[in-house]
Amino acid sequence: MIRRITRFLIFVGCLFSICQCAFAQRHEQLWLDYQIDYPFANQYLFEVNGSYQTVLTKDRWRSINVGPTFEYSVLNNLDLLSEVSFTSTLQKEGSNSFEIAPMVGVRYHITQGKRVVSRLLLRYQERNFYQIEDKYWDVSNRVRLKGEMNICINGPNLFTDNLWYAILDYEEFVVMDDQVNERYANRRRARIGISYRYNYEHRFDLIYTRQTSRNEIGDDFVSNDNVIQLRYKMFLNPGRQVGSQSR
Repeated sequence: MIRRITRFLIFVGCLFSICQCAFAQRHEQLWLDYQIDYPFANQYLFEVNGSYQTVLTKDRWRSINVGPTFEYSVLNNLDLLSEVSFTSTLQKEGSNSFEIAPMVGVRYHITQGKRVVSRLLLRYQERNFYQIEDKYWDVSNRVRLKGEMNICINGPNLFTDNLWYAILDYEEFVVMDDQVNERYANRRRARIGISYRYNYEHRFDLIYTRQTSRNEIGDDFVSNDNVIQLRYKMFLNPGRQVGSQSR
């Protein structure tokens, strides 16, 4: 059953990235990410991610995000996650917002320690938006379901140094209640990319993301984004590897 779900997510993600609505708005974005990870006690992981995001076309906005994450490997193939992200966004002139978004989730490892690694990730996120000019808070909740796959190109598994591997994943965002007054929160996101693991400590990602968004759950998708993401990941405390360290 899990394999069928994973195959379906990958199929839908690939199809979605090719077939888009011809009348949708289109934007080009650039994301620059820095991520630092500290695994410890053989089953815990503390992570901090920093990100700068911007639109390269008209209606330009800028966003800076910092988010600490804590992960606990309950079983060899099951992780529990908790995260709080802090985001400051300038969407347009006179429209600034600040977001605090706690999130909890679970990751199930379908395959690991092999040339092809696959996972399913389910997360629940509460988004608290402060509209700075209007001086009020918006609150919205959404569920995120993601299927992930990594494919080793020149090594037997993701723990190999000087390793090139491919990234392929697909994620659905579903708002459970009110839509907040910001960029579209109902999304579909498909990613394909290439990563290089120099050694345990240093990893580099180049990822292309195709993202579509809509105003409400029942609406057609009205915005398409082409995103180029550059990410540097640093892992500390070698020898204390946990399941999620292979990301």
